Amino acid sequence: MRILLVDDDDATRSALAEYLTLLGHAVSSCSDAMRALNLCRNHGFDMVLSDISMPGRTGIELVRDITALPGPTSPDVVLYTGHADLELAIGALRAGAYDYLTKPINLEELGAVLNRVAEHQSLLAENDRLTKQFDEEVAAATHDVQAELSRLRGLLAKQAGLDNVGFFSDAMWHVVAQARRYHDDRTLPILIQGETGVGKDIVAKLIHYGQEQTTLPFVDINCAALPANLFESELFGYEAGAFTGSATRGARGKIDLAKGGTLFLDEIGEIPVELQAKLLRVIEEKAFYRVGGLTKIKTDIRIIAATNLDLTERIKAGLFRSDLYYRLRVGSIVVPPLRHRQDDIIPLARMFLTAFSQKRGKSFSDIDIDAANVLHTHSWPGNVRELRNAMEWVSVMHDAQELRPKHIAGFFEGSDLIASPVPDTAPTLRRAPKRKPRPTDDDINAALLATSGNKTRAAQQLGISIRMLHYRLAAKRQDADPNAKA
Repeated sequence: MRILLVDDDDATRSALAEYLTLLGHAVSSCSDAMRALNLCRNHGFDMVLSDISMPGRTGIELVRDITALPGPTSPDVVLYTGHADLELAIGALRAGAYDYLTKPINLEELGAVLNRVAEHQSLLAENDRLTKQFDEEVAAATHDVQAELSRLRGLLAKQAGLDNVGFFSDAMWHVVAQARRYHDDRTLPILIQGETGVGKDIVAKLIHYGQEQTTLPFVDINCAALPANLFESELFGYEAGAFTGSATRGARGKIDLAKGGTLFLDEIGEIPVELQAKLLRVIEEKAFYRVGGLTKIKTDIRIIAATNLDLTERIKAGLFRSDLYYRLRVGSIVVPPLRHRQDDIIPLARMFLTAFSQKRGKSFSDIDIDAANVLHTHSWPGNVRELRNAMEWVSVMHDAQELRPKHIAGFFEGSDLIASPVPDTAPTLRRAPKRKPRPTDDDINAALLATSGNKTRAAQQLGISIRMLHYRLAAKRQDADPNAKA
């Protein structure tokens, strides 16, 4: 062991040091407690063997100082004195001493103490090693669990259709923020409104799954796809023998399947009028009857509905109950059409194009300026769904590094929608097939000169959008000085 010997008596210190060295221990020595404490700070000892009565600080004070030193382990301190005083021994042990000896020191007793100290220090070292190993193994296991959790969340997101979703405009981030707030309160019915193809189902899943990717069930039903005579049994389920052709054991409905989770009623505006009162009762009472059943069944579900119809007009026409409408829209989200979210078009197109290209082994990775202008100028009546379909079509029909106007033109051929104007609420952009020939740099310089540098008027004169003019000017500056900032 590494032993520090502390005694102000030179003869005693020399004799003990010689004896301990003969036993095979590495011995350091000093004559006072302060020097001993400094040595303990700077060197690692397994044991300190010290006299109690010394000038300055006593051996008991040295024990207290050593036990207060920082570090996972400290040396065992054994004190000795020429006074066989029981109270002094008790005081030494209370101060933290490992053992107590009296002078003259019995060498057999000292040898036994040395063996106990060596065993104790070995146990401390093993405990420290195992603790470190345990911490490392826990950290490794934690990392593995986190990696597995991340993998499972990715699989869940993929299964839920949320693995390839992008939000880029302020309008859509506002929608996402609303969805996250609604996620926290499962008792709140929510109505999502927006045109066909804007992604109402994605918003419903964002509300249900939240940021933590819950594993509770998400059950959807397309109200427009079911005939009225099947809708009730599909929604509520039915008891055995409820009607001709029914299963002998009955069947659970979508409300049953969604227990504890979310029931998503897509195209709620198409629900048969005669069933709207029953749906309202489910929302208000959290209970329902199966078709042919007499027992009221309690349910715990979140109701999310979506529609592309103007429900207020349906109410006026007697096709939708006003009480159901106002009950559903306690939580309300309106998803704006793609033509009103110009900042989403190019990032979404690039995301879809890249994903489809990777799937089919194609090279598309970016969109050039002219193709971007074509995408911006289309009114996208089919919204995000139409944009996604366009990028998938391109990935099937073409292959290049950049998407160019010639690649996308074929998707619009034969469609009456290609020339449909963008509404006044969206930026005014000309349709690519109708626009003037692409202006040259000289044309742009002449237009800016003629309008005294007014970019808006210059863009109108050139027959291009102000956005396109900024693109061209930035590209021109970049060509002139590659180090210039666009």
